[in-house]
Amino acid sequence: MNMTMKLYAWITAALLSGAALMWTPAVLAHAFPEDTQPGAGAVLHTAPQQVRIRFDTRVEQEFSVIVVKDANGERVSSRTKIDPISRKTLEVSLPALEPGDYHVYWSVVSWDGHRTKGDYVFHVGPH
Repeated sequence: MNMTMKLYAWITAALLSGAALMWTPAVLAHAFPEDTQPGAGAVLHTAPQQVRIRFDTRVEQEFSVIVVKDANGERVSSRTKIDPISRKTLEVSLPALEPGDYHVYWSVVSWDGHRTKGDYVFHVGPH
């Protein structure tokens, strides 16, 4: 292999490596819950005053929401708030909840524009 071909091979490898490094953060930028309060499947004897979800990356408040609905499908949660410092934690306040199942729906857009969403249920009262 002559010197020109070696140089070409080295430059090609460097460019491909650089492209791979630039692509990797975009794949990892989707926001996923690290912690939910109350947790998925929780059975609570005392009704929570709020639902809080902490994500593994920053989320955009304008495009991120938590909605809590009761067993009849009625919304019981307030407007979604975001922790202004970390921008990773969303929360909604709840009224005094009656015993029953509650469904938490969340949808967030991470700092780079990727949307993720999910849901879970918790129960208030004896099960």
